[in-house]
Amino acid sequence: MYDLTISNARLADAPGLWDICAGNGQVLAVEPAGRIHAARETLRADGRLLLPGLIDSHVHTRDPGYVYKEDFISVTKAAANAGVTTIMAMPNTNPPMTTAAAVKNARERLEGRHLVDVRLVGGVCAAVAGWILPAAQAGVIALDVYDDPFARGTQDWINLFSQAKRTGLPLCFYLMDAALERLRTRQSEGAAEWERIAGATNGETEAISIARIFPMAAYFQVPVVLRMVSTAAALEMVRTMRKQYPRAQVFVEVCVHYLFLTRDALAAQGGRAHIHPPLRAQQDVDALWRGIEDGTVDVVASDHAPHADFEKDREPLSANACGMAGLETMLPLLLDAYNKGRLGLCDIQRLCCEKPARIYGLFPQKGTLHPGSDADFVLVDTEQAWTVRSAQCYTKGAPGPFEGRRLKGGPVITFCAGRKVMDNRTVFWNVEEKSI
Repeated sequence: MYDLTISNARLADAPGLWDICAGNGQVLAVEPAGRIHAARETLRADGRLLLPGLIDSHVHTRDPGYVYKEDFISVTKAAANAGVTTIMAMPNTNPPMTTAAAVKNARERLEGRHLVDVRLVGGVCAAVAGWILPAAQAGVIALDVYDDPFARGTQDWINLFSQAKRTGLPLCFYLMDAALERLRTRQSEGAAEWERIAGATNGETEAISIARIFPMAAYFQVPVVLRMVSTAAALEMVRTMRKQYPRAQVFVEVCVHYLFLTRDALAAQGGRAHIHPPLRAQQDVDALWRGIEDGTVDVVASDHAPHADFEKDREPLSANACGMAGLETMLPLLLDAYNKGRLGLCDIQRLCCEKPARIYGLFPQKGTLHPGSDADFVLVDTEQAWTVRSAQCYTKGAPGPFEGRRLKGGPVITFCAGRKVMDNRTVFWNVEEKSI
């Protein structure tokens, strides 16, 4: 007897209706609908879509150190509400997860305080490459370059890539060269504040950074993730470099807000839309969608970066904290785009499930509904219309620029390791909770 059967479900990558049977936290069978599957619990999908639980590979959990913004409990409740069953916790905590001791501390704090699967991302410094291997051995899933590598010389880059290669983990870069940002900020003096912020980095900044990364990735054969790619020029450079360096394993991450907002939102909403890199022009948004269509973009993530209300409602605009809460709007925004014909359901599954699982070494445990994978899945109603309201979300973060937006499509029920963790926007905390 199975623990759980979800019957008459539609899958993104197969025609017809299917039954998915799970036990002991794993998918045990995926068969055409209509057969009898004895199970302790049966859920009729009635033709609704079943996706593998989403993997959000870019989440600022704020824990430890900034738990007034978010913590492991609140962020994993938000993830369950969002249909996200695996999150990757970014290292800019306090202390930052740049050392083995800090990683160990975060792992201890995580125990008993998470509802979905949480994987820690280690912070690595080009200036101190010797920290990389101990942090990796402490159990992180990837390595984020934490300092400004573009200010370092060739020898530091050699040390960085050499040490990363020893770990076998993806090395993740942010395409924000601080020296170029300072130059562009000086060049925009006299413009309106929001225009100065929007122009602090541009496509050339991202493209120059990418051009420096690719040859090193190819030479050392280290898998690289380009975080937060946001411009047309960056995508063109990726296409050029992929042709020039076909052996390089370089993957493109796009954060969901860059697909749905332009710099006009920064002008209109101020602090709510203040992020870094800044929101871009419409031509960049269009280029990102083309990048999804032609396969240049590998992953869509939320860059969930919550802040308290008082940190996002300041004058002047530059005094506001950068970042916005995004976990609970990522899948609905993509489903709304599906309903408008901008992408397919297979695209959502590829960008948010399968490809991140492959890049970060989780496939086929995660990212698929094949037998043997974890029983992580989300039942989706593609027809459900709803309005984004922060009061109905589980994040501690302040309302973002999507507040009040009407969307079509959303998660209905979320299962993690075969356990129901969300049903109709009600999250069930069914683990032994430890205090902060």
